[in-house]
Amino acid sequence: MDQNPQPQNPLVARALALRADVERFEGRWRPMADAERCLAFSWEELERQLVELAPSDLQAELVHRLLARTKVYAQLKPPEMVLREILCVAALVLEDSNLDSGSTPS
Repeated sequence: MDQNPQPQNPLVARALALRADVERFEGRWRPMADAERCLAFSWEELERQLVELAPSDLQAELVHRLLARTKVYAQLKPPEMVLREILCVAALVLEDSNLDSGSTPS
């Protein structure tokens, strides 16, 4: 008998998956008590800069969608986990920028 059946409600399933993701992240990356905090900026400023880096309108729309999803769940995650997701969005935009320009990634 399965001790952890999948919930029928998709919202409950998503919440459980999110909690599991956070627990895995925190298990690998414990918070640094004496870490120096860096600058603060708004979601709008972040989005503006990532859109500026986007090589096309399609990529700019992808930035909008990915950041909107990141922002929705940000309060439920440790700040470093959100930072990692933001870095992934930036890497995606920059990687596609290299591919669109015909240059090869180094």
